[in-house]
Amino acid sequence: MQNNSIITQCPSCETQFRVTPGQLKVANGQVRCGACLAIFCAVEYEQKPQSVEPATQQKAKTRRVHEDETPDTFEKLDLDLPISKEETPAPEPTEITTPSEADKPEEKTQKEIIKKVSAADVPTLTIEAEPVVLNRSYGAKASSPWWFIGCVLAILTLIAQHLWFNRGDLYWTHTYRPLYDTVCQHIDCQIPTRVDTAKITNQQFLIRPHSEIADAITIDLVLINEANHNQPYPALHIAFSDLKGRPVASRTLQPESYLDRSVVNLKSMPTHQPIQISLDLMSPGMRGINYQLELLAPAL
Repeated sequence: MQNNSIITQCPSCETQFRVTPGQLKVANGQVRCGACLAIFCAVEYEQKPQSVEPATQQKAKTRRVHEDETPDTFEKLDLDLPISKEETPAPEPTEITTPSEADKPEEKTQKEIIKKVSAADVPTLTIEAEPVVLNRSYGAKASSPWWFIGCVLAILTLIAQHLWFNRGDLYWTHTYRPLYDTVCQHIDCQIPTRVDTAKITNQQFLIRPHSEIADAITIDLVLINEANHNQPYPALHIAFSDLKGRPVASRTLQPESYLDRSVVNLKSMPTHQPIQISLDLMSPGMRGINYQLELLAPAL
């Protein structure tokens, strides 16, 4: 048994501990139970020593006293430190009376005065609020109108390029034609002619010997422009082949080769009107028994 020590009991789990005056002085009388970690005042729950009882009864009443408990079991209760002495006055010193030991009843009870550590002796941490400064770029604000103007000009440039490079297709639509007609009065737009040979069909293909020239043939065609707009007359590609599909003769005729410019406008084939064409060609011979006609875009 250590001299001047007291026995205190945890109010939560009722575990008893032996506490020395030095430990109470360091922890300001507050201890932490090593079993359940509860924090309490050791002096308030001090246990008076009792007479020795049989081992069986002593074990049934209380738990075994942890005499070998290290000082690390008791920890100081963390409390908020006062900012100044004026706001939080220091408490009066508390006197703790240790009980006399059972085997020495004649010894006087020793008293230990535990002085609480003054708040002035504990260093305090002072935190000062600093103003928040946001970096502000005045140059970006001044240039924002120019940035907006630049974006608008870039968008307008892209739109103008789209309208110019696709003028061959956009001109023939009713939405953009008034715009192109207005602009093309001031600049040379050179609107390409709209050609759609897929809308031109051949209704007749007749081959017969030429009535005046030997070793010559006459081909009669009937072309119809089924598009909704006038377009140039197509180029005619005629090919002859033998029974095995091997080419024998071929020829490509442009509109000026089979039409009279003085009578017909080569760039304006009327719509939904049959156009009869007669071609005079050299005979491909006895081998050219297969023939094929292909309508191509003219070389304008």
